[in-house]
Amino acid sequence: MRLTFFGTSHGVPAPDRYCQSILAETKSGGYIIDAGAPVFDCLIRRKVDINKIRAVFITHMHNDHVDYLSGLVSIACWYYTDMRFDVFLPEREGIDIMTAYLKMTLGDPSLFPNDRIRLRPMAEGQVYEDGEMKVTAFPTGHLRAKNRPAYGYLLETGGKKVYISGDLDGEKIDYPTFLDEEPVNAFIVECAHFPAEGLVNRLRHCKAERVMPVHVWPVEKYEVLKKAEAGLPFPMAYPADGDSFVV
Repeated sequence: MRLTFFGTSHGVPAPDRYCQSILAETKSGGYIIDAGAPVFDCLIRRKVDINKIRAVFITHMHNDHVDYLSGLVSIACWYYTDMRFDVFLPEREGIDIMTAYLKMTLGDPSLFPNDRIRLRPMAEGQVYEDGEMKVTAFPTGHLRAKNRPAYGYLLETGGKKVYISGDLDGEKIDYPTFLDEEPVNAFIVECAHFPAEGLVNRLRHCKAERVMPVHVWPVEKYEVLKKAEAGLPFPMAYPADGDSFVV
């Protein structure tokens, strides 16, 4: 599995960082987690075969994770008509609003909805399986106070496992406890909603082969994480926009 980081920033873009979006690629499939970066532009500029895209998974309905989803869906509806993919959204209202927005902006009711680009509701548990990639959603408490859902995703393909935390509860740092018991090849974890020292303490029992902090804010937290790395049982990597890693 190849992981490419289109955006690694926190709630707002920075001069060198878009908001969060990650592309996971297998030999024949492409899977996008969050759309806070200009996803379609990033695909084109990196010469990714856009017809490989099979699914998009949104962790939660905050702007910095979903802003550029409508552009991806829109251009697939009216121009790149060989594209076929599912979009998994954690709130039914998000599907209704996006459907209305696309109908308005596309201006032609025959373009959307269609049988190629499918907006799907999701919940906790396995949400996707295509024979090459399996994706399972785990809830987080990021929006619990507002009685709204948020998720992290476990991606599994070819014996490899990657967990992407999504945004977490700022007090509990509530990524799933299975990460303390079962190895994953990579753990991509946010670090905007709690002190870096808290994340370091939470990670001390993590079984990941490698941990990659993203969504880091303020950026001074990078130095805290790097200084603490020697005391952790795995190496860290610090993705920047455009970086790719193979697991």
